[in-house]
Amino acid sequence: MEHDIANPMHRLAMHHTSDDHGFTLLELLVSLVVLAMLMVTLTQGLRVGLQAWALEVRTGLRGGGLEFTDRALRQLIGRAWPGEPRSQEDVFTGTAHSLSLVTTLPEGFGARATHEADVTLLVTGGHRLELVWRPHYRRWISPPPPATAITLLDDVAQLDLGFWQPATGSQQARWLSVWSARALPPLVRLRIGFPPGDPRHWPDIVIAPMRELPLP
Repeated sequence: MEHDIANPMHRLAMHHTSDDHGFTLLELLVSLVVLAMLMVTLTQGLRVGLQAWALEVRTGLRGGGLEFTDRALRQLIGRAWPGEPRSQEDVFTGTAHSLSLVTTLPEGFGARATHEADVTLLVTGGHRLELVWRPHYRRWISPPPPATAITLLDDVAQLDLGFWQPATGSQQARWLSVWSARALPPLVRLRIGFPPGDPRHWPDIVIAPMRELPLP
């Protein structure tokens, strides 16, 4: 017995047996609570940044009108997120009259850091060109916040969208009215129509998404 206790290998085995016990249930619970508090804090911080951005957009719209709206749309679509290489998540979907995308909010619009947001652009039944957004997360640990709508323009008759498809094989290059491909379109065209007699005139806006696909 004394020989076993004096044996260094025996003492080393006893040391591992006594120390290598893994995490206790209490330690796991504390870790989960800390993680949940951290995620809630990050979510609230992102929502505050998005609300500040929305407030600045509304302020700019009152002072800049069409010019401010044009600049906001160019920056939002220009920063459209192409998604992860192996992800099946829909990050850019376009129809003839609406557009949904994941984009980075411009720093100059109230966000003090770059924030990803789910954004939808459409004309509502009240003839308003609206930007509807919410923070973007792949997995929410709590119910997602309700979407927030920002009116970009009033008294809009319609929004027509086009998505440029380059020439491929036997197909000629052309504008499509629907985009559902995995890759971002090279160009996006927005055509905003106003009611008859409205003196406002807005030339077509053509925007190129500039963000590259992340490396796998």
